Amino acid sequence: MAKKGRQGGSSLQDQLRKVGLVTEKQLRKAKKGLHRKDMRIRHGEIDESRLAVETARAEKFAGDLTRNKERDHRMEAKSVLAQIKQLIGMNSKRQPGDIPYNFSHQNKIKKIYISEENKLELNKGYLAIVKTAQGYDLVPVKVALKIMARSDDVVLYLYDRDQDAEDEDDPYKDFKIPDDLEW
Repeated sequence: MAKKGRQGGSSLQDQLRKVGLVTEKQLRKAKKGLHRKDMRIRHGEIDESRLAVETARAEKFAGDLTRNKERDHRMEAKSVLAQIKQLIGMNSKRQPGDIPYNFSHQNKIKKIYISEENKLELNKGYLAIVKTAQGYDLVPVKVALKIMARSDDVVLYLYDRDQDAEDEDDPYKDFKIPDDLEW
C-alpha cells in the first residue's frame, strides 16, 4: 500500500540517479541543454537537423515535380502521335500507281509512285503528302491542316492554292506554267 502523503512514482531521472547510472552533475547538464534548445526554438533559431530535413524534402518535391512534368509531356506527345496516326489511317487517299511524284524531304528529293488521279489532286492542291512510319501517304488538305495544328514535321508537301491568285501587275501573267510539268 502507498503512503498517503506520497505521490505515485518518481521521475525517470530520479530513478536513474538512485540506481547510480547518472550523477547529479549529468542531470543538471541535461536539463540545461534541454532548456537551451527550448530557448533557441522559442527565439527562432532553427535546429540544423530540422533544416536539413526541410531542405531534403524541398529538393525531393522539386525533383518529383520535374519528373511529373516530363512524364506528362511524354504522355502528351504520345497522344498527339496516336491522333496523327489515326487521322492519316482514316483519311488516306493514296491509290497505287506507277506515276512517279517527286518532292523534297529533309533537303533530299524523294519519289513516291501514285495514280494519275492522285497526281492531279496533288497538283491542284486537294491532297497533301504526309510522313508515316511506313513511308509517305496522301491525305485531304483539311486533314493535313489538322495534322499541322498538332505537329509541324509530319506534313511534307501542301500546295498553297493562294499562290494561284493572279497578280494584276505580273508581267508574266499570260504565260501559264502547265500543271503536268515533270521535274
